Amino acid sequence: MKLLRASVIGSAVLAASIVLTTLLPGCNSSAPREPRLVMVFIDVSLSTLPDRENYKKYIELIVSRLQAGDRMMVCKILDLTIAQFAPIYDAKFPAFNMFSDNSTRYHNTIRTMSAQIAATVDSVLDMRSKVQKSEIVNSFLICDQVMRGWPGKKSIIIISDMQESSNEFNFDTDQLTPAYLANVLATLKLKNRIPKLPGVDVWIAGAYAKDTEQFFAVQDFWKRYLAETGATLRSYSHTLLDFE
Repeated sequence: MKLLRASVIGSAVLAASIVLTTLLPGCNSSAPREPRLVMVFIDVSLSTLPDRENYKKYIELIVSRLQAGDRMMVCKILDLTIAQFAPIYDAKFPAFNMFSDNSTRYHNTIRTMSAQIAATVDSVLDMRSKVQKSEIVNSFLICDQVMRGWPGKKSIIIISDMQESSNEFNFDTDQLTPAYLANVLATLKLKNRIPKLPGVDVWIAGAYAKDTEQFFAVQDFWKRYLAETGATLRSYSHTLLDFE
C-alpha cells in the first residue's frame, strides 16, 4: 500500500510539473534550452522614418520569443554608432525555479519587463532625430565585443534599411557596382573591421532600396560581409521573417 501511495504521489507531482512548465516561458517537457543573448540594433537615421511603426512591431515579436534566462540588449544605429554606443535597454529575463518561485509573480515580472522594452523603444522611434547617416557595419563590431563572454546562444537582429551611410561609404548615393562593393569589403578587411561572430544567428528586418537592382546589390554585400564574420544569416527581408 505504501509503495502504491508513493507511486500515486510521484505521478501527481510529475503531472503538475509538466503542466507548470508548459505555462512558463523557456520551459517545456524536453531538456532546458540554453539562455540566449539577443542584440537588437535599430536604425534611427532619417531614412527610416517611414518604416518605424513596423519597427515597433518587430520589437514586439522579438520580445514575445524571449524565454527565461535570455538577455536582450537594444541599441541604436547612428552616424556614430560605435563612438556613441550606449544601450537603450539591457536586461536579463530572470530564470524560474518551479519549486521555489511564485509563477504569478514571475509572469508579472515578465510582463513588466516586456512593457518596459516596448515603451523604451517607442520613445526612441517617436523622436524625430536629425541623424543623417547610419554606420551599420560598426553595430556588428559592438556585437563581437559584447558576445565574446556569453556562453549560450547568440542572436543579432538588425532593424534597418541596410543602406550603409558613413564618411567612407554611402550606399544611398554611390554607384553600387560589383567593383565598388568588393572595394568596400576589402577596405573593411584592411582596417580590421570584420568581427568574429561564429555560431551567431543574424536576422535583417527593414531592408529597403530605391529599386530592385539596388536591393539585391546591397543584399549581396551583406551576405558576403556576414560570411566573412562566420555568422549565419537567417533572413534578409523588409520584414522580420522566421525569428525564433
